[in-house]
Amino acid sequence: MPRDLVTQYFEAYAASFDLHPRFGETVRQVRRDDGHWLVEATSTCLRSHHIVIATGNNAEPIVPDIAGLGTFRGKVLHSADYANAVPFAGQSVLVIGMGNTGAEIALDLAEAGAHPTISVRSGVHIVPRELFGVPIQLVGMLATKVLPQRANDRLFPIVLDLALGNLEKHGIRRPKQGLLEQIATASRIPVIDVGTVRAISSGAIKVAPDVRRIMQTGALFNDGTEVELDTVILATGYRPSYPKFLQADVQPVRGGVNERASALRLYLIGFHNPVTGLLREISREAMRVADDIMAVERKSHR
Repeated sequence: MPRDLVTQYFEAYAASFDLHPRFGETVRQVRRDDGHWLVEATSTCLRSHHIVIATGNNAEPIVPDIAGLGTFRGKVLHSADYANAVPFAGQSVLVIGMGNTGAEIALDLAEAGAHPTISVRSGVHIVPRELFGVPIQLVGMLATKVLPQRANDRLFPIVLDLALGNLEKHGIRRPKQGLLEQIATASRIPVIDVGTVRAISSGAIKVAPDVRRIMQTGALFNDGTEVELDTVILATGYRPSYPKFLQADVQPVRGGVNERASALRLYLIGFHNPVTGLLREISREAMRVADDIMAVERKSHR
């Protein structure tokens, strides 16, 4: 979904319900105070009966400790700071990490005339955006209703090889964990291919193993190969930010609601990556949380 449509939707939603979000605020601390929640923000303090934290998993960029990174003479940036490929046209660029972000940045770079290499540390599941004309998320939802997880995890590699070809010859191998098992146990969703596989197959994007060391003008990989570089982009993921400001012992739960969340009047939404799609799951969690808040309020006023 294009960015502009997303922002238009949010603006229309706020107008429809007469909501007035406060932008430009950073939450410093959320803590209990005399039976309420106290939110200390950049310019104000707010007291509330209920708190919903929806900052998500992708809140704080992860910068790994890579040997020699500080000695690199070129440009180093995290994918969070990547806007477009224009500044990198004609450059040799190393993208470290092949999640959805890394795969799409590498494709964007290749299409803009850069020379990207993706460093893939471990195995990665890749799926097409559509499988035989059906959106891949719908395929996943239907598959989980028809077959158990283990059966699906045995079947998917066969089907995906037919759709995408054997990617091992390009240096991309699958993890030992099955696709659905990895989603369930590690909340790691597969890479949804939007053209990266084709660019890899054509040689427009090169694939390399894990980085052993970044040097002043390039990188040394675990297989002993080296490459000269102009830029390194860290597509190394994010972590949630709420542990830094939330003064309470609570963990995200699937569905957004459990007895502890109701008792604390504290809810965490959007911290799981289901096969059904994150935005869909957030919508369902939000409705459950709203219903629970109303139920808790009714009980407190009896």
